[in-house]
Amino acid sequence: MAYIKIEDLKEFCAKALELEGMRANDARVVADVLVETDAYGTHSHGTKNLHNYIRKYRVGGMDILGEPQVLTEGPSYAVVDAKNTLGMIPSVKAMALACDKAETAGIALATVKHSNHFGAAGYYANMAAERGMIGLAVSNVDPNMTAPGAKGMIIGNNPLAYAAPAKSVPSVFLDIAMSNVASLKVVQARKDGQQIPDTWIVDKDGLPTTDPSNYPDEGAMQPMAAHKGYGLAVFVDLITGLLSGGATSMDGGIVSWVFELDKPNNVSHTFIAINPELFGIENVADRTETISEHLRRAPKAKGSNRIYTPGEIEWEKHAKAEKDGIALPDDVEASLQALATELNITLPVY
Repeated sequence: MAYIKIEDLKEFCAKALELEGMRANDARVVADVLVETDAYGTHSHGTKNLHNYIRKYRVGGMDILGEPQVLTEGPSYAVVDAKNTLGMIPSVKAMALACDKAETAGIALATVKHSNHFGAAGYYANMAAERGMIGLAVSNVDPNMTAPGAKGMIIGNNPLAYAAPAKSVPSVFLDIAMSNVASLKVVQARKDGQQIPDTWIVDKDGLPTTDPSNYPDEGAMQPMAAHKGYGLAVFVDLITGLLSGGATSMDGGIVSWVFELDKPNNVSHTFIAINPELFGIENVADRTETISEHLRRAPKAKGSNRIYTPGEIEWEKHAKAEKDGIALPDDVEASLQALATELNITLPVY
């Protein structure tokens, strides 16, 4: 397996985007989001998608020179038009804006419309945690999930992430989609010719299947915990597409960013920052650490050696990546090497 230093990979990604014409500051933002996601070990949402982002721009589905615009704002809220640029750019802007407003308002929300795939939601939640706040990040996506009693793709699996400052690790955080797994994992299994658990997708008749070969042309993702994941996916649409005045995953206004490269993705995101200090909590990281210690010291099941807090596994992977470099899975390295060859630049792996 190939390895690459975190900063080297960021430089590679930023350079590739700049060669396509993206502004240097925006390219660095996108590179940071993608590479940090790889460092957490979430390769399905990291740098392996960079080549497809560039392909999408080249065929007119995205404007990498789009400048996000704040349409309206107040002391604790903002609405941002992404102008069809890559989702990381308006998302970093919106979460930073929410954090700035939460400094004085206590809690603030910034919502984004007319955007594209923003990578991993956890990155933005952790932006708030880095500033001593509790962060929430959500996005709607193209319809790829079914609902209990239905068949076919009727709603997005709409990811959600939260983060809070901690001590032994930088944050307690969770980043999940409302389906049992991310749809990109099903796509990868199809590419690899592998079977999948029957809890991942349903077939064209709405029945569980282990065969991903017809996805996404047929079938749909299964919601996690049945009605619970379905209900949470609706909630995400309410505070993204509905609140921003953008599209929802149910109204036909969002298309797949990866399967319809020539069309705007048209997704919406929402970011919430909560400032614990204005709630009278001056030591939020200490309080979070106490909660974490209670969880880690809880009685363990037979054969269990450790209880992890949310995000702890990702932070351990990140620490290892900082020390040893990011270990690139074969499919990720292949995608990056193909882009390197295309642009005549070097991917400095070792």
